[in-house]
Amino acid sequence: MGTGDRILIIKLAALGDVVQALGPFAAIRAHHRDARVVLLTTAPYQDLARATGLFDDIWLDERPRGGDLAGWMRLRAALRAGQFDRVYDLQTSDRSSFYLRLFWPGPRPRWSGIAKGCSHPHANPLRDTLHTLDRQAEQLAMAGIETVPQPGTALTGNDFQAASPEFLSNLGLRPPFALLIPGGAA
Repeated sequence: MGTGDRILIIKLAALGDVVQALGPFAAIRAHHRDARVVLLTTAPYQDLARATGLFDDIWLDERPRGGDLAGWMRLRAALRAGQFDRVYDLQTSDRSSFYLRLFWPGPRPRWSGIAKGCSHPHANPLRDTLHTLDRQAEQLAMAGIETVPQPGTALTGNDFQAASPEFLSNLGLRPPFALLIPGGAA
């Protein structure tokens, strides 16, 4: 991808899934080193995402409900104004897949995910039987990103401050503590 490209990554929830997406986040950032990379997520995950140092900007999805026309129009306007060249939908839900339709009419970005008609579909019919780490690595491989680090090694060398004393005290955590994240949300 060229300099000046604009990349959107969609990962809305849940905590375990966001943590498991750290490897894909790092892989996308490495693949698009000179691009502007934006994460679309929800409020509970913005501080964690910011602490990774992988994103140039973090946008919050208000997750408008079906009848919230004003909310949908705000989301549509933001997505279109972002002028994204490529979208990596790591949420791969019906909701996030619908976001591709919000670019109509007009040019649509290249899209990696499961949205009908996307340019880089994760075309494995057995994708839902794969572990999240394997599924996301395969999705990115189908989009041209061959190397995806594991979440525990994804942030080596970054200014990842999520484990810093200041960050933890802001969360109200005092040592000793443990964080167990055995899997993602169903």
